[in-house]
Amino acid sequence: MFHKSLNADFHHLFHLHFNMDKEITEVSLFQFFANLGRNVIMLALPFFLYREVGYEIWQICAFFFFWQLGFTLTIPFVGAFISRFGLKHSMLLRSFGTATFWVGLSFLLKGNFWHDMTVLIPLFLLNGFCKSASEIGYDIFLTYYMNRGSNGKTIAWIQMAIMAAVVVAPLAGGMIMKSLGFNWVVYTAALFYIISGVILLLTPDKKFNVSYTPTGLLHDAFKKTDKTLFVAEFGRVFFDAVLWVVWPIFLLLILTNVTAIGMIVAASSALSMVATFIIGKRIDKFGVSVRSFRFGTYRSTLLNFLRGMIWDPVVLAVIDSLHKINMGTLKVPYTMQIFKWLHKRDTFERAHIRWMIAENIYMVAILIFSLLFYFFANDFRLVFTSIFAIGSLTMLLTQAVGKFKEE
Repeated sequence: MFHKSLNADFHHLFHLHFNMDKEITEVSLFQFFANLGRNVIMLALPFFLYREVGYEIWQICAFFFFWQLGFTLTIPFVGAFISRFGLKHSMLLRSFGTATFWVGLSFLLKGNFWHDMTVLIPLFLLNGFCKSASEIGYDIFLTYYMNRGSNGKTIAWIQMAIMAAVVVAPLAGGMIMKSLGFNWVVYTAALFYIISGVILLLTPDKKFNVSYTPTGLLHDAFKKTDKTLFVAEFGRVFFDAVLWVVWPIFLLLILTNVTAIGMIVAASSALSMVATFIIGKRIDKFGVSVRSFRFGTYRSTLLNFLRGMIWDPVVLAVIDSLHKINMGTLKVPYTMQIFKWLHKRDTFERAHIRWMIAENIYMVAILIFSLLFYFFANDFRLVFTSIFAIGSLTMLLTQAVGKFKEE
């Protein structure tokens, strides 16, 4: 429930004497290696499912639906784990749990879709629980750090660490996939995940108590949460689901070469790194510009509508580059607004609610993708164009982030 008891529980955390230079460096390195692991494998996965396992396009989307179902079923129950084991230990759970998930996946996928999904249920649940605990723990940690100042620059540094991984990893994953096969991509990703977890063991962790139950969490999510959060997160998450699931499949069909796919993603990500850092510094100096954010969403809508209209690889690379540069104007201020809302009160529960909402939106979005590809299997161009058009329009909803009631 939304009350001051959690603020009291969390209050002492804001007075603990963390060495934040070491802490933020440690978490940035964690994010770098974890995202190396994620991006080494995520672009190769649709290629593997389509070319080697033999899934149809709708089945690839349905695979990610079952993936998300693991989050929906487990995320209400991770609060007690975070409370008992601490923030950083919860974050590193992602590292070891996800490494186990990928290694298990590489051995269990056989090509019979419904049999595969049944066998993978334990791994989907493990992945959902571990990553949910990590996401919520990370949000709480960063909310604390932002209270120390240099907010925009802090987020920009972490975003740059993530994007640096995005620059290197897709190309590396494509080359490993082409030369050695999917299993070696899995082993490489698992190694990076394990390194990311070990990094979080270098400094002490902190534990604290929370006072809500899974039932109370669900009640507060739907009864006491500002509805503008649902609107803004729907816009952000639906669009992100398009880029996560549909965009790699689109590139797979257009380019047919996993190395070429990695090159496009790597090049476009590299161009956005400097833009993100500059934007973070400007936010620290001048604050968040509502006008700049609004026009950023307009640009994003236009650019991502064009994704589904133009099927030339060179033009697609340019569009993706412009999109990622433009996203620097959106991600940093959006994230800052979210963390202001988290910090205002009941930080743990609000972080939990935010991710519970997001993961369920991912699941709904991916279900829609799967159904569209299933029912319109003979007209993929129409499906891709429709999904990119809808996804681009949902970005306009992220403007609701500026209307949050922080109380």
